[in-house]
Amino acid sequence: MIDAAAALLDRDDLPSWEDDAATRRELERMAEDLHRYRIAARRDPAKAARIAHDVNTLTDRVRIALTQRGRRHA
Repeated sequence: MIDAAAALLDRDDLPSWEDDAATRRELERMAEDLHRYRIAARRDPAKAARIAHDVNTLTDRVRIALTQRGRRHA
């Protein structure tokens, strides 16, 4: 599922900071956590597994937010 997070970050249709700052913050956090995962995967498999769980949870939240983005009210 880590690959799903990387694929999500590579999408071209992500909202701008002006359009959806909350989702952008989550995307920034996901990028940082993905970096932490890659480092931990080389050194500590148990820590990498914990980080992967957090990244997967965050990925699900961001996907939901992106899906509902058009339905939000300002």
